[in-house]
Formats: sequence, C-alpha cells, structure tokens
Amino acid sequence: METRTNLFNTVMLARLLLLCEKYPLDFITYLSSSLPIILGLIRYKYLSISEKLIIAFFLFYFVIEAFATWLSILKENNLYLQNIETLGETAIVLAIAVSCFQSPSWRRLTIIIAIICLVISILTYKSDSVSSANLSAFRLFALFFCLSYFSKILAAVNIKNILLHTMFWFGSGLLLYAAGTFFIMLFSEYWYKDINKISAEIFDRYWNASQILFIIFCLFSAFGLWASKYDRDNVV
Repeated sequence: METRTNLFNTVMLARLLLLCEKYPLDFITYLSSSLPIILGLIRYKYLSISEKLIIAFFLFYFVIEAFATWLSILKENNLYLQNIETLGETAIVLAIAVSCFQSPSWRRLTIIIAIICLVISILTYKSDSVSSANLSAFRLFALFFCLSYFSKILAAVNIKNILLHTMFWFGSGLLLYAAGTFFIMLFSEYWYKDINKISAEIFDRYWNASQILFIIFCLFSAFGLWASKYDRDNVV
C-alpha cells in the first residue's frame, strides 16, 4: 500500500511539474494571488471590514484554483469551476460594497444589481463547460462597484492621499481586470467549443492577456493592503 501511495505521489508530482513547464504563466498567476493574502495578513490589525474581505476574495480564488489544478493533474474536467468561482467572487465583492457604502440608497442599488448578476449566473450555470454569461455577469457587477466607489470618494473628497488608500488600489486593479477581460470572457464559450475555428495561438494570446491583467490586479491589491496602515490617518 505504501509503495502504491509513493508511486501515485510521484506520478502526480511529475504531472504537476509538466503543467508548470507547459503553462508557466498560469502558475505565476496562481502564485501572484497569494501576495494580497500574505501582505493582508501582515497588515491585518490595520484592516477595516472591507479590506479584510479583500483577503477573503483572493483566498477564495486561491482555493478554487488549487482544486482546479488538482483536477488538471488527474486529467478531469475543471472548466465548470470558473462558473463557481464567479458566483463566490460576486458575493464577496457585494459584501465589500455593502461595507464601503454608507448610503442606504447606494446599498439597495448595489444589492439589486448583484442579485440580478447572481440570478443570471445561476440560470446560465453549466456543469461541464464555461458559461460566458456567468463570467460576464461578474465583470459587469465588478465594473459597477468600482465606478460607484470612485464616484463616492470623489464626491466625499475626504481622502488626503489617494495613493495610500487601500480600496483605491483594489478598485483600480479590479476595474482594469474586469474591463480588460469583459469581451474576452463574453466570447469564451466560442473559443472553448470551436477549437477547430480558433487556433491555439490566438486562444493563448487572449488567455494570457487575461492572466497578465489578473497579475496586475493582484499586485495593485497587495500594495493597497500593504499601505493600509496609513488609512486611519489618511481620512479627513
């Protein structure tokens, strides 16, 4: 039994290393998601509720991607996990928005839009492949949240130095990622299903672009969490 276990572990490790060699950017993206978690935990005592939820956002992504990698090693379908991932991310961004917005009207509007996006995601959920409607719905809600939050801080004019404001960096990274990948994900079903029409080179080009944007999102968020110790003295 022990010999079989060791052999299984060796085979799994060999497959993991092969995947790392074949898709290095994917693993760099995965590892980059740990930066906001690590820096957030280092600065944890300075974090507000919304900023702690940022850690939860990346931790959720980290766990889902770890499971997806495991399924890849076992050579099982993991595309449906992208649909589950966006459901969880929408819920966490909603929690961040509710904790950020003090206005009851903005909270109600945000909750309504989040529910609409979640309903779309649930109704279009697919258990065997990616759902472009699902992935796009999350990005639409993310865009709404980012633009609403920026409108809020511009109207309040109560941040001394915007470059030391944690939520500014998270919102900027999320805005860049959501806007930059919206159309990529909108046509994701076409790319996955029609592999004979779309060459691997073109698919990789767009997929890698989305990965790079997510890495930038992680770096922005990590810096924002690192700067969170200045947030208390950064509000007028």
